[in-house]
Amino acid sequence: MKADRRLWLTRDLETVVDDGDARAAILLAAPGRGISETEVKRLGLRADSDGRVTQSTAAPETPEVKERPRPEDKQRKKPTTKSRRKRAKKV
Repeated sequence: MKADRRLWLTRDLETVVDDGDARAAILLAAPGRGISETEVKRLGLRADSDGRVTQSTAAPETPEVKERPRPEDKQRKKPTTKSRRKRAKKV
């Protein structure tokens, strides 16, 4: 897919905005430049009948991130109190 105008990404890299938008952070494509198929699918882009590139209103599916269980603490338990020997007095 070729861009018909400058297209920008917002900071979250999920929304495509036009040139001059205050949220624009990273240039996605310049006029006449191609946009990779992976980016088209990831962002949900489509071309209208007149060739204008737009982002679909439905957010693209993002994979659900599963939380990993926290690993157990493998360090040796520290003694609660350390007994200290008294120093021997030098005579």
